[in-house]
Amino acid sequence: MPANRRAVARFTDVTPQRDDGSVGVALGFRPERARLDVDRIEAYAELGPALTVPAVAGLGKVLRILRAARVAAPEDPLELVGREGVATDLLERAVGTLLRLELQARFRKRFVAWTENGVETIDDVFEVREREDAYYVVRRGGRFPVRFERSGVVRQSTESERWYEVVDIQRP
Repeated sequence: MPANRRAVARFTDVTPQRDDGSVGVALGFRPERARLDVDRIEAYAELGPALTVPAVAGLGKVLRILRAARVAAPEDPLELVGREGVATDLLERAVGTLLRLELQARFRKRFVAWTENGVETIDDVFEVREREDAYYVVRRGGRFPVRFERSGVVRQSTESERWYEVVDIQRP
């Protein structure tokens, strides 16, 4: 597993998020001096709706940004659980703050095959082996390979997605 990278980044924006079972804030950062191949780093801080392990981790991200920006957090930080509006209001005062982020590179590969029966998509691909008669798509996690007959495939492509996951936030 590759080592984590550190980057100094500026906190640029915060957006409240509320889905069916999740409450949180989307965080945006712009790398300042690091040699990264991205112009923007995004993270998500889950805040509930209940006090769960992911909500505690998201609360930690929010509190670290507030501390680095010297913005006073609520006396009881658990008041932010399930309240993305309050967290957004506090974090908007921290926009522009320089932070040191610890990042972990993430990568996802996907195989897409257009067949006579429609479009087939396989996620979490480890590798694609091409043989004379078929494509063998080997998936991560030890799951069985998927076989596509070449005669039935009109077109195929392998897509990849790369991003950085924020694993720690500190003052620079």
